[in-house]
Amino acid sequence: MPKDLNEEEMKALFTNILNKDEKIVKVIKPNKLKLFMYWFTYSFWVCFWLAFCSVLPMLTSGIEGGEVITWEYYMIPVGVIVLIFIFTAIFAEVYYRNNFFAYTNSRILIRSGIIGIDFKSLDMRYVGALNVKVGFWDKVLKRETGTITFGSMSSPMASSKQIGYNFSHVEKPYELYKEMKEFVDDVKEKYKIAI
Repeated sequence: MPKDLNEEEMKALFTNILNKDEKIVKVIKPNKLKLFMYWFTYSFWVCFWLAFCSVLPMLTSGIEGGEVITWEYYMIPVGVIVLIFIFTAIFAEVYYRNNFFAYTNSRILIRSGIIGIDFKSLDMRYVGALNVKVGFWDKVLKRETGTITFGSMSSPMASSKQIGYNFSHVEKPYELYKEMKEFVDDVKEKYKIAI
């Protein structure tokens, strides 16, 4: 559970979408360092290509009577790159504050957003598969982080877009995977008995 929130505050995060008899079992907060590295990696590649495209005119300036480019020209892309990193830091911080994962006695819940709060939910009865993935930054940062993906008929994991239900940048993903797998199996078994 996130250390800075008590149980009532964590429940309040999902109050808007909880059903009448639904109870939150666990709330999970993503690892801040991993989430920031994820955002800054994308920003780095955008800035890299911007810088590369900005340097190309310098390489061709003054060749065969071409126009010589002054240093002021290069201040524009430098300023844009600085702004990209500043906005990335701001948006990543806002996203981190709004990003929580939870599971209840019947559903998987994801809370996120930058401008507003968005919710996604998946009924545990329809979870067909769970996968855990530990990527490059998870290994490099040595924070025991990873991503757990939940697949269902409506949101298969084999889709090319990979926009399904993910608990991204979570700590101790293998332990959480085992915990979630057992819980999902129990919910599905109870549902079978009820039918």
